Amino acid sequence: MAQGLETLARSDGTIETFYVPAFRVKLRSGNPDATNAPSTELPLTVVRDVIRVSYHDSLTEIDGFELTVNNWDASARKFKYVGLPNELAATPPAEAQYFEPGRMLELYMGYEGDLHLMMIGQITALEPDYPSSGSPTLTVRGLNVLHRFRKTQHTYSWFGKRDSEIAREVGQNSVSDSKPGLGMSVEIDDNALSAEKPEDVIFMNNQFDIVFLLERARRRGYSLFLQEESANGQIQRSLFFGPSTNEPDITYALEWGKSLVQFKPTLTTARQISQVTVRGWNRRTAKPIVGIAKWGDPGITMNRDQQAVALAVQGNTEVVADRPVYTEAEAKALAKDILIRQLKEMVKANGATVGLPSLRAGRVVTITNLGDRFDGDYYVTDTSHTVGDDGYRTTFTARRETEGGET
Repeated sequence: MAQGLETLARSDGTIETFYVPAFRVKLRSGNPDATNAPSTELPLTVVRDVIRVSYHDSLTEIDGFELTVNNWDASARKFKYVGLPNELAATPPAEAQYFEPGRMLELYMGYEGDLHLMMIGQITALEPDYPSSGSPTLTVRGLNVLHRFRKTQHTYSWFGKRDSEIAREVGQNSVSDSKPGLGMSVEIDDNALSAEKPEDVIFMNNQFDIVFLLERARRRGYSLFLQEESANGQIQRSLFFGPSTNEPDITYALEWGKSLVQFKPTLTTARQISQVTVRGWNRRTAKPIVGIAKWGDPGITMNRDQQAVALAVQGNTEVVADRPVYTEAEAKALAKDILIRQLKEMVKANGATVGLPSLRAGRVVTITNLGDRFDGDYYVTDTSHTVGDDGYRTTFTARRETEGGET
């Protein structure tokens, strides 16, 4: 925790306080996909054995958690959770069931009196450590329940569509190898839909359908979660894609030397490109397919100071011929997407601050007190939240979207 930091102002004018870091773990029972399944607190005796708790999320990955637990009873000189007698019996000891693979957990992190639900996850891995010295420990890892929807990767394009429309379409489509589809109803927020603007092109690049929707949701500060209802004795499941009243879109202003504990930006020009050409082949017409995107084209912009650097180094041209494209419009869209992504990678950074439960992938942080070249708004691409012996800290990686003072 930054020395002397007890409060932090958010962009909405509210003040957050940081005094006693805390976490909570609840055990879920019943259907793994249910959002309203009953849950019970992890017993206090087990909570006291938890040495470290961490949560990680990313624009391009399913979020996950990790618990490090003391697995040794020094007084009885025996294991506590893994390594017990009859651990795999039909009725195993209670201690062996707390961290059983497949078990559902709710993880909360924050401060005493202000805990936030980070995720509902499923235990997917156990990693006991039997060291040469010191007490044995157990690392419990898990993933958001949405990982169960990772089935087939797709490459696809949408033209003139809004994110909520795409989410609804992907849900309606059946699962197939040819195009994105989850075969499950996706509920969207009509007010959010009307506020969204259609984009010229949205490109999905060899991604799992659920991971693609997660990325689009986090870009807008939306939530994507599984919901379940019981009607006439039947369980009906659907996904929700839209704003969450429990997790508002928050922008933090972090200043180095105060609320920003550590920050390491990197400006790189080695791989900058000024033009991308995508080539394909139309088998029906026996003619080449070519799409070109370059600096200055509509929709391809960068920060003013970054543009000066990019022009000074005279970026290279890149030819892509290993991506499937079927029309010139698709080739042009892919070339534009590659160029924009590369431009956004010019300034990236790693940072650390006091634990902020609401700082997630897809949010924006305003960084100051670094000088003109690196001050500005940074788009967070992944975060890690850790509560341990040294308190609660949030680390993040980000890329700069706008320069200091830019509106």
